[in-house]
Amino acid sequence: MTASLNNCPLNDTSSIAQACAIIFQGNASNNLQQDAFFFLDNWYQEDLGVMPVTPVASPFCLAASDGVASSNHSQHCSKSVVKAISRLWSHNTKPTVDAIHQLVNKTKHSYKRHGAAATLAMIVGELNSGGAIKARITHVGDSRIYWLPKGAAQWQCLTRDHNLLNELIDQKAQEQGRYAEFSDYNGEGMAGSLYSITECFALTSDSSYLSSEAPESISRTMDIDGGDCFLVCTDGMHDLVPSHEWQAVSAETDLQDWLITLKNQVYDSEGNAYDNGTAILLRFD
Repeated sequence: MTASLNNCPLNDTSSIAQACAIIFQGNASNNLQQDAFFFLDNWYQEDLGVMPVTPVASPFCLAASDGVASSNHSQHCSKSVVKAISRLWSHNTKPTVDAIHQLVNKTKHSYKRHGAAATLAMIVGELNSGGAIKARITHVGDSRIYWLPKGAAQWQCLTRDHNLLNELIDQKAQEQGRYAEFSDYNGEGMAGSLYSITECFALTSDSSYLSSEAPESISRTMDIDGGDCFLVCTDGMHDLVPSHEWQAVSAETDLQDWLITLKNQVYDSEGNAYDNGTAILLRFD
């Protein structure tokens, strides 16, 4: 059973940041909630909910997973992903993509769920021995992580979607004997087929997981400064409201109000919240 958003346990008082999360079903055509997320010490999959603003201690983990809508059973895959993260985290084990993949596929799933797929965006952070905050961001598919440095007005995307469009960009750059610029990635307004996901987690219903490979993932480690902010989100957010339309975040910003405003922007957009949406907002002290 999914944990209630209203019963989120708080971390201890030695916090290094504040975090808040929101999730909604939106006007998804399949009438399903296929998003799920992990928030500090528990996983959630709700039709609609807003977390209280919660202090974040070191170490921490925040993650969002989006069930790929080509299957009406993909909510089970996204749930399996965040449950795997929860299990690893509770056993003080680093939640790598390989470790998540092994747990997801060792679970026996019914045949009708075979092939259900999901993406992932995850941030794991801790204080190092020198007192500096290090964060490692990891993603699979088109769930994204954005960064807003202290005092900045514009959010920056840190992740490159695993989709056909970005593969074509890489191929073209290689043919021209150069590396693609990060600004070339994650284009908007292209043909829908170009956004087809090329990497994701997938459920199996037999022993094929023993020979299957974990999805390709991209990770990077960052030094964090006080006042830096991050947003972990599914495509139901960034596809309908581009990051240049998001508000900035200051030390005085109410994180819960900020997320509710973003949700309202998604519903007021031209797409009218046609997909599930999940966002986790993190601000360092």
